[in-house]
Amino acid sequence: MPVSNAQFQNRRARWTLLTAAALLTGAVAGCGGSGSAPMLYMNLKVASITQNGGCEDVNVKVIPVSIAPGAPQLSNKAEFLTPVKLAKGADGVSCVGEATTRPMAPGKWKFLVALPSDTATCEHDVAAGGVMEVNFKDGETACK
Repeated sequence: MPVSNAQFQNRRARWTLLTAAALLTGAVAGCGGSGSAPMLYMNLKVASITQNGGCEDVNVKVIPVSIAPGAPQLSNKAEFLTPVKLAKGADGVSCVGEATTRPMAPGKWKFLVALPSDTATCEHDVAAGGVMEVNFKDGETACK
């Protein structure tokens, strides 16, 4: 039985709509549901001193050492920089600031920041339920 042009166009439109709905449903399901791992962020705090009367912003370099399996799809698994804007403290000599990283994959990560006295560095385990903060203090080569 021949199909008219109008019937063909109607079937084609329904097929296109069903295909788009199926793709959208699959994409939304792939973005994480109730069983997906939470996104992990680190809070970075920096305490420094003024340089020539002002505070210079710093970048914290974040480097993966070993990534745990099963990381959320949208979490970062590569090296990146997190800028930290520093502002003068109440004493007029100290500079303080904090920032939050991009979403990170669980595992061991290395954190580095160049401060006026020296470069501070440490390794930290990033895991759900763990300590999600790294503190840098000028004059100390390690972070906490």
